[in-house]
Amino acid sequence: NLLGAEQSGFIGEIGLETYQRILNEAMFELKEEEEFADILKDTTTDKVYASQTQNKDFVIDCQLDTDMELLFPDSYIRNVTERVRLYRELDNTENEDALIEFEKQLIDRFGPLPVVTKELLNVVRLRWLAKSLGFEKLILKNQKMLIWFVSNQSSSYYQSSVFEKIIRLVQKNQKLFTMKETKEKLTMSYEPVKSISKAIEIMNKIIAFE
Repeated sequence: NLLGAEQSGFIGEIGLETYQRILNEAMFELKEEEEFADILKDTTTDKVYASQTQNKDFVIDCQLDTDMELLFPDSYIRNVTERVRLYRELDNTENEDALIEFEKQLIDRFGPLPVVTKELLNVVRLRWLAKSLGFEKLILKNQKMLIWFVSNQSSSYYQSSVFEKIIRLVQKNQKLFTMKETKEKLTMSYEPVKSISKAIEIMNKIIAFE
């Protein structure tokens, strides 16, 4: 029921942009299922996410849940409206060049970045790396990183070279990485992870592993 009254209230609560993102993610996941592959192969969603498919990305985005302090402090950017605008702009940053330019503008306007803001910017880099590895969600709490793989068990991700590489990595480094499957969800953990920078270092090691 995409256009009915039931959805209008939902859109009103979360905003049109977020609603569209949720809808696109759902369609992207359905494309991985044989039952809907032919139906959705020529949809607008295909065009929007063509670059992800070509680059063998199996998730649209990676969610992050953490107890680390990552923010624009009030003492750094005093205006609330401006902080909200910058959070949104940061979330929409699409590549490293744009992120570097965003960082330069912050320094030019507000001065050197606080540590918590540097780590906030690093979150964007971490999510990019995690997405390229097929990770749907990262939980960074109590100095432990929990990684959630693609939830769709029929996804072609599980026959990909990326996933095969991760399996080899875990087998070779069983003292560092722990893989577990519960309720049809596959996860992997690593500890200790005391910062976003450390999490990025781990992601880069996974990517570089042969």
